[in-house]
Amino acid sequence: MTRLSILPVALALATPAAAHVSVWPKESVQGAREKYEIRVPSEKQADTIAVEVRIPAGLKVSSFEQKPGWNTEVLRDSSGVIIGARWTGRLAPQQFTEFGLLAANPATGSELVWSATQVYADGTRIEWSGESGSKAPAPRVALKPAVPRPR
Repeated sequence: MTRLSILPVALALATPAAAHVSVWPKESVQGAREKYEIRVPSEKQADTIAVEVRIPAGLKVSSFEQKPGWNTEVLRDSSGVIIGARWTGRLAPQQFTEFGLLAANPATGSELVWSATQVYADGTRIEWSGESGSKAPAPRVALKPAVPRPR
């Protein structure tokens, strides 16, 4: 009987730690072309109304997936390179959405570290840019070395 009463409490405590902005896949290959999905859960009892993501240095984004109900604003530096995106729309509490993009990974490096800002209708802003294990960790993708092709 004690185990059954502990299980709902353990699940409730575990949920917030796993619910944060993340990028999928969690692992890719140096120099590879990849479709990345930015997964955004709504963690509050207020709608998410905007998500802004900064692209890791060296990642070359070529396009963004159309997301019905959301507007996409591409963010560029002074030379025209894509450095991020801002999506505006509405995501109700207890729901999640994903924003897709196509990109080419850098040829070197072991990790892509993204940063994201989630904006709620009540004015709350959460900066997903912390260290792994923090309350608001930055999304990370491990980069593995490319396997040389046989000649």
